[in-house]
Amino acid sequence: MTTFASHRDTVEAFVDSMHGGADTDALSGILAEDVVLYGPLGDEPVTGREAVLQAMQGVGAAADLTYIEILSGKTHHAAYFRLQIEDTVVNGMDYILLDADGKIAEVTIWWRPLPSGVQMQRHLAGHLGMQPWDLLAHTE
Repeated sequence: MTTFASHRDTVEAFVDSMHGGADTDALSGILAEDVVLYGPLGDEPVTGREAVLQAMQGVGAAADLTYIEILSGKTHHAAYFRLQIEDTVVNGMDYILLDADGKIAEVTIWWRPLPSGVQMQRHLAGHLGMQPWDLLAHTE
């Protein structure tokens, strides 16, 4: 018999919070104090509840985010989503690790397809007041 990671209700609350525009109060209650967010906007993770909240609110305010399904495995949960800004659409996955208290300890975000992911990065970087990554064009 397969055993699934506990605290799926935390992930369901996360999805509900993000559908509500990244509700600060709701997210604060389910994020661990030292939560780590690995995302597609930079090489370094975002660490700490306040910084992660700010990043999630930035995305929630800038984009149309729809979660489609929550998946549960032995140690992690995942939430499959669709993210859209203007005519740019990505499909993605939040890979979520919960701590022993049922708080979100770590989130890793993946997007696809790559061309749309690059365009989404530009949209979000502009909305968040960041500089987009320098993209190198390689020609042979």
